[in-house]
Amino acid sequence: MRYKVPQDVQRADTIFWFLTLRQLLIMVVGGGISYVLFVQISKYYELSLVEILLICIPALIAAAFAFLKVKGMGLTTFIFILIELLFRARNRFWSPEGNILISLTTNISQKKEDRKEEYEFKEVSDKKIKNLANILDGEKEKIHEIAHSQ
Repeated sequence: MRYKVPQDVQRADTIFWFLTLRQLLIMVVGGGISYVLFVQISKYYELSLVEILLICIPALIAAAFAFLKVKGMGLTTFIFILIELLFRARNRFWSPEGNILISLTTNISQKKEDRKEEYEFKEVSDKKIKNLANILDGEKEKIHEIAHSQ
């Protein structure tokens, strides 16, 4: 049996016309705030066109957060990245495809060349090496005896 495999799995499913669930919820909240402002203020005052436009600001902000894309990412993601920029390293790389690819790098205080330590090679005789091996083996035996005695 064959099944159809979706090709674009990164895209959110549309719920209502062209809106995703996230966009729909953002628009409902922003439109709801504007509607409540309109109803409450219109009870007490006669509203002019300028006041109605001011009441529509929450709906316009919600529409910006729902639909506006900056550098291929949503406005909320972009704002969070800008806020993070204040507290993180300064080097960032944006992916040209629109994927969120952020490389946080820090400045290294020393160059690689400065960190290399210079080692001096000394000629060591076989006698010194055997003497050192005997000393280490003796220490190893002492440690072994202490561990077994406890």
